[in-house]
Amino acid sequence: MLRTLEVYWYVRACLRFRREPANGLLMAHAAPTTPTAATVGFALPHRTKMVILGSAVVVMFLSAVQHSIVATATPVLAADLGRIDLIAFMESAFMATSVPAVAIAGRMSDVYGRKPFLLGGLVIFAGATALAGFATSMEMLIGFRALQGIGGGVLMGNTFAISGDLFPPAERAKYMGIFAAVFGVGGLVGPLLGGLIVDALNWRWVFWSILPLAALAFASIAFIMPWLRPPPRKVVIDWLGIGAMLLALMPAMLALGLVSTGTPWLDIKTLVLFGVSALGVLAFIGAERSAREPILPGTLFRNHTFRVAALVMAVIGGGLFGVSFFLAYFMQGVLGYSPTESGLLLSTQIISLVIAATVGGQVVSRTGRYKAMSIVATVIIVISGWLMTQLSTETDAVDVIWRLVLFGAGLGILYPALMTAAQNALPQSMLGTVSGATQFFEEMGAIIGVTLVGALVTGRLTSELAARLPSDLAAHADPTQLLSEEASSGLLAQIGEAGFLQVLEALPEALAIAITSNFWLSAGVGVVAFFAVITLREKRLRTGEHDLPEVPEGALGPPRQGRSPVAVGSSNGANGNGRFGGGWANDPAPVARVRPQRSTIGGNGSH
Repeated sequence: MLRTLEVYWYVRACLRFRREPANGLLMAHAAPTTPTAATVGFALPHRTKMVILGSAVVVMFLSAVQHSIVATATPVLAADLGRIDLIAFMESAFMATSVPAVAIAGRMSDVYGRKPFLLGGLVIFAGATALAGFATSMEMLIGFRALQGIGGGVLMGNTFAISGDLFPPAERAKYMGIFAAVFGVGGLVGPLLGGLIVDALNWRWVFWSILPLAALAFASIAFIMPWLRPPPRKVVIDWLGIGAMLLALMPAMLALGLVSTGTPWLDIKTLVLFGVSALGVLAFIGAERSAREPILPGTLFRNHTFRVAALVMAVIGGGLFGVSFFLAYFMQGVLGYSPTESGLLLSTQIISLVIAATVGGQVVSRTGRYKAMSIVATVIIVISGWLMTQLSTETDAVDVIWRLVLFGAGLGILYPALMTAAQNALPQSMLGTVSGATQFFEEMGAIIGVTLVGALVTGRLTSELAARLPSDLAAHADPTQLLSEEASSGLLAQIGEAGFLQVLEALPEALAIAITSNFWLSAGVGVVAFFAVITLREKRLRTGEHDLPEVPEGALGPPRQGRSPVAVGSSNGANGNGRFGGGWANDPAPVARVRPQRSTIGGNGSH
């Protein structure tokens, strides 16, 4: 009954908005507006902003929950479809397509607006998700996951930018905190929801169950969200850069997938893939230098704040997510908790992240002190990383929980502060590019980190077992078999019950040392992040469209022929501050006008 009432009030609010346009706002089903996204978005009524933000939150939840909900069903679907050896490629295929899609979609949405990319991303994501539920083989499922990754990357590349379209940086951090919190909740709910669905129905419903949410998000974006985009101009799409980016990333993702399944780093297949990827990187650099409108403009990397944000997101993604990935192994293999119990313990980290992201975002919005908050966050991360190195076989649940709470708090404070800093440092017209690029570096760091830490843990576990077992048993004690319930049954048949019990007796201490020794990596990347954020130059957060920084020369490409670049809000370029002088021009016959109120914009142009 409660859910029915929620849906009723949501639909009622949507229909009411369509009947009562505020401030002359163009309806979402009409032609796109011609004022800048900053001008229109900041001036929208608060009620409208909340509906649009709610749609973005649903999209963010979909992106978060699909990772964790599928992971829960992986053992069951692998047993049903066969080819257990291809399990790792389910995630590798998704990441191989989603990582480049994040950066590309973020950049392109700055030119064409967020709405078409959000709708297109939802169609691709939902269609691939539905098809994945009909998969009859593991190869087919991997293909649909790759297609799903394209849609997921497009969605992630635009979701964070939506809050920037609606709110100036001075208000934006608190909404960034909400997005980070929703992403954490999705990661928390996914395993529980996946387990319930698999037990009550079957693994196919793990995919189909998220389709109603996708439909709800699509409807609200299609009928409520206005199309905010710059005026039409000649666009030169960087097809060469897109192709080079795919050549650089996809072989590397495939190589990392092979490594995660036990293929040696120096295997010929791995080396060839990494070699092709290296050539792709060189081609991408060359293409971006010569492109008129590059996917990753040089303007980004000439900005110190963005460089710091990209570096910190990459090392945090690499070191911290790589390490936290193995916390579940520690709690199950060392402390003896069941999967359900370890999941509940890990949820304390997510809850802490959600609370810290929400509170931290509010603090940044009210004080503007994103540098101070970033420093506090990295100090917490360093301390929590060091404390995790002290975990052992004698650790109890309380010791794990308070460390996880501290760890989650550091991450939760850092994300909204850094994202706000990066978006505030560059023009509003590059909002999607900045959001997509920062997420691009975070995801790349996470992928590399999980694979690298996995190799380090496996190598250290092998040496620790060799030091504790007779040579004949150590030769058969393959860590990849010991960490898999299915594979360990094969090891039992191979070495016998007595030998297997001896291996199990040595495993907890060896695994504890292997995992906790790599927690030093967590502390180490926290130190790198700390020294990076202390170099930030804290700038006043912009409070409205009147104090946007100038667009760097050439950042938006050549001006449209027959039009001169003039400031939005002025018919002849005499007024305004010329902040969109890189090729955005006022349309002489705008389709719609918005009369922004001073209280909505947040300034009078005098600062």
